[in-house]
Amino acid sequence: MLVELLAAVFASLCLSVLLNRVMLVIAPGLGLMDHPGERRIHGRPIPRAGGLAIWISFLAVVAAGLATGLLSSRGHLTWHWLGAFAAGSSLLIVTGYFDDRSGVRPLIKLAAHVLAPALFLLIHPSKTNLLPETWPLWTDHALFIVWVVILINAFNLIDGLDGLCAGLATVATFAMGGLALVNDRMDAAILLFIMAGAIIGFLNYNLNPARIFLGDAGSMLLGFFIATAATDAVGRKAVLGAVLLPIAVAGVPILDVLLAIWRRGMRRLLLQLKGERTEGGIFDADSDHLHHRLLRGGRSQRKVAVFLQAMAILLTAIAFLPLLFGDRLLGLSLVGLLIVGLAGLRHLIRVEVVHTGNVIHLAIKMPGRNRLLTGLLYAHDLLMLCLAVAIAVLLETGFRLRSDGLQKYLPFAVLFVTLGSLALIAARIHQRMWVRATVRDVLSLQFWLMAAAMASAGLYLVWSHEMGWGAIRLSLMSYVICILGISMPRVSLELTRELALEARHRVAEHSAEPSDYGAVAVFGAGDLGTLFLEHLKSSGPDQYKGMRLLGFLDDSEHLHGRRLRSFRILGGLSMIPHLVEQENLRGLIVAIKNPPAELLGRIERLRRKHGLTVYHWMASLDPITSAEDDLREEIHGGSGMQSNPPGRQPVAGAGGAGGPVVSGDDGRLS
Repeated sequence: MLVELLAAVFASLCLSVLLNRVMLVIAPGLGLMDHPGERRIHGRPIPRAGGLAIWISFLAVVAAGLATGLLSSRGHLTWHWLGAFAAGSSLLIVTGYFDDRSGVRPLIKLAAHVLAPALFLLIHPSKTNLLPETWPLWTDHALFIVWVVILINAFNLIDGLDGLCAGLATVATFAMGGLALVNDRMDAAILLFIMAGAIIGFLNYNLNPARIFLGDAGSMLLGFFIATAATDAVGRKAVLGAVLLPIAVAGVPILDVLLAIWRRGMRRLLLQLKGERTEGGIFDADSDHLHHRLLRGGRSQRKVAVFLQAMAILLTAIAFLPLLFGDRLLGLSLVGLLIVGLAGLRHLIRVEVVHTGNVIHLAIKMPGRNRLLTGLLYAHDLLMLCLAVAIAVLLETGFRLRSDGLQKYLPFAVLFVTLGSLALIAARIHQRMWVRATVRDVLSLQFWLMAAAMASAGLYLVWSHEMGWGAIRLSLMSYVICILGISMPRVSLELTRELALEARHRVAEHSAEPSDYGAVAVFGAGDLGTLFLEHLKSSGPDQYKGMRLLGFLDDSEHLHGRRLRSFRILGGLSMIPHLVEQENLRGLIVAIKNPPAELLGRIERLRRKHGLTVYHWMASLDPITSAEDDLREEIHGGSGMQSNPPGRQPVAGAGGAGGPVVSGDDGRLS
């Protein structure tokens, strides 16, 4: 058994090395050349036919092994499975070939992504391991198609660096091969290790600096193979497999897909709110994938690829714990994934939260869309009520809901959804400003939903005397799930704006747009400094374009090293030379109401020495004492927050400090 496995892997490796060498020669004649461009990192044309070599190597070795009897026909290692895989993958290879050659419309590619697993199931109609065996076959097949489409797109999108996509696929195939051996699935293990050998043969030419690329045909092939083989390798641990398998075999690529959908969706919505044309949507290509962001941090292609592959190994190890050692380690695995996810996302979602914050800001400023927004919120809340009671019933029945059980729990579902909808109307949650939610708003929502849950349980007990504590459990589970689904999106609005503020001033460092502000620091970590952050959070995305807030300065030593909101207090004014040299500091915002003459003198000397622009942030409430003309002058003169280019409206400082501060009034930065 071990001998035939090693022989098959060695044959796949050698054949892949040979075919990739051939592709280097014939790819130009096939039109499969990747030319340098705006979104390309390489500077010379490179063949993108490695996927063809991997595909041919895998099919040839498996077919030859079955034909000669060197590979024993067992389980999924049969001509039947090979024919189904060859048919589905051929559709992707042909689509990828034309996409690599001249480009294919996104919808055509998506149709191929759906048809490939459908064709696979049509030829090889077996039940996968993604859902419990008691579930209908059509639900299992539908989920399988969705799963395959996700993985095809995940590996297709992550293919942007030398050795990255193939390296992640190698990690996945080896990990799943080991899992298949543990689960006594030698047939799945042989298929996985043969594909691993073909990929390693390709990596011989794809490591930085790459001589050949996978192409769309190759990246889609790898996603399709891993999706079809992973369901066999995991065994019959359906619930664990459905939760952890995607993370284990494709955690990094799937994260990249989710971020791309979020990012592109927010960009499209932002353009719609601005009244601008939107084309392409989530299918638009961009340069904000995970590997692009890591490259902007100054890392080399090789280091970025190694880092992402190490992350894939870590996620695989954490996710495989319960798959290998049983349900008792599920909690440990989920906690580990949560820690890794929170630590990683804080540094990875900056672009996404910036766009989300901009969308929230524009949505608040556009009262004309209130009816549409209210209608969408009503639909969301109704969906959450239905989803909450459905999940509660599934948990109560241990995911073994049958037709007779559906009739038993349907009255409770109707009661909970009806009373829950009335409770939401009574709580007036659709009339509240959730972007500035208070504790009272949240408590009011919880009270009314709890009242609806208890009323549902009471009425259901009257109707069904045999339920007893089951009705109480159902109501409590439904309440907890729906309160999370309904309240979390609302209370997270303010958190998103806070994160967007921080991310906007990190992303601005890499902005190519000209800016009057550049890197700035705020002097004064008191009330005015906090008020300035609140104003930045409420400002439009175009109000301070290019401003990058480095943090705060304050002469109070006990504040040094602490944080004001999400920005660090860097030190006192003595830090300015260091910030000028290391961070290219260009401006200083003084957030002190009446700065003394001695302080203004120090700031003036620093301004002259380092060529800084100094601004004054103030917030005051001044009465209007004159009549209509003065009011008109106040309105047109720019009361409230404005931004003026540096160097305008200089005001002489006290104590002989000649104009260190560009000042304003009524909360104006000028």
